[in-house]
Amino acid sequence: MAIPTLIEAKDFLRVEVDYFDGEIELMLQGAIHHAENMTGRNYTNPFDAETYEDMPAEVAQAVLMDVATGFSNRQNNTEDNEREAVNASIYAYRQNSKKPMF
Repeated sequence: MAIPTLIEAKDFLRVEVDYFDGEIELMLQGAIHHAENMTGRNYTNPFDAETYEDMPAEVAQAVLMDVATGFSNRQNNTEDNEREAVNASIYAYRQNSKKPMF
């Protein structure tokens, strides 16, 4: 599966207007970077053939969940609202990790 795009993120969020594109794109890039850091895998640089991998579907889903959590809580960032979704995405990242998680 490919890295989620802005269009896929907007579909996932059910956002039809272009007003939030910059904000969603920023959250998407941050979530992709977070996924790479958590898993220790390279999903964004296909020119590095030794380490590049296609993003698994469950990691792509976790990225979209991170974007959705950030988008829905962008005005009201309370720990209780974010905890469940963030824990679910971290679980998906850990399952696909190359490095040990403690």
